[in-house]
Amino acid sequence: MEELKQKIGCPDNVFEKMRLRRRWSSLTNTAALVIVVLSAERLERSDQNVIEQEKMLEILKKGLLFRNMEDDEIMEALETMGSHRSVYPKRTLVMRDGDAMTQVGIILSGNLHLFHIGANGNSNLMENLGEGEPIGLLNAVGEYRLHISAETTAETEILFLNVSQLLRKNVLTAPVQIRFLQNLTVAVAQQAHRLTRKLEDSIRRSMRDRLQDYLSGQFHKAGKRTFAIPLNRQDLADFLFVDRSAMSNELCKMRDEGLLKFEKSKFELLIEMPITEEEPDPNQ
Repeated sequence: MEELKQKIGCPDNVFEKMRLRRRWSSLTNTAALVIVVLSAERLERSDQNVIEQEKMLEILKKGLLFRNMEDDEIMEALETMGSHRSVYPKRTLVMRDGDAMTQVGIILSGNLHLFHIGANGNSNLMENLGEGEPIGLLNAVGEYRLHISAETTAETEILFLNVSQLLRKNVLTAPVQIRFLQNLTVAVAQQAHRLTRKLEDSIRRSMRDRLQDYLSGQFHKAGKRTFAIPLNRQDLADFLFVDRSAMSNELCKMRDEGLLKFEKSKFELLIEMPITEEEPDPNQ
């Protein structure tokens, strides 16, 4: 049997699975073994697909777009919108400034940097997105062209949803479709609110205020005073719309004043550090 397994290149895990299922008794020749192995490999792929689907559903249910929806309702909505998944290697430009964005994306794994390059060639980091977060909400719903670009910082998988199928090409009769569009409306409002807050911070806040707000946000997200931020120094400066050298000097001043400690991307906010109060989100 070992000779036949090697002859057709049967993977050990597949071979063992079929042995445990007691199907070897029906094998009388190499052809029969090939049939059983191919059947087992299909079973392996099916099992893997089930695992991936369960993981995807778990991620989607944590987000706002599929809030209060059951697994079968989510799958129905995905089918209606012709959803598809794409995987991008690290440092891949997924979307470009000026592109038409017709689909909403949801990050299933990995990380995206959204950035804008000004007329002077300087890059400004607009957002850092991770697992479960949506991209292109405002653009896909309003059919606006992108004014930012998106690049992966790690291998990233994105689920794309053609919301136009519901917004413009479909008569809304199914409760699942109506519930998804209700969630989509709230998600768009949430995104608009975040952009408004970021604009206010960039106009009114001093550099220290911006640093304090950003680090406070990371503190609330981590639930403790020691945490690692997902940005390097240049990315953080771009995100806060400040000069990197000036920001580094301000961080050193805050350290010398006993407000915080830091080493590369790791920060510890000391008890003397003022923490910006977290604004509650009524939709969470």
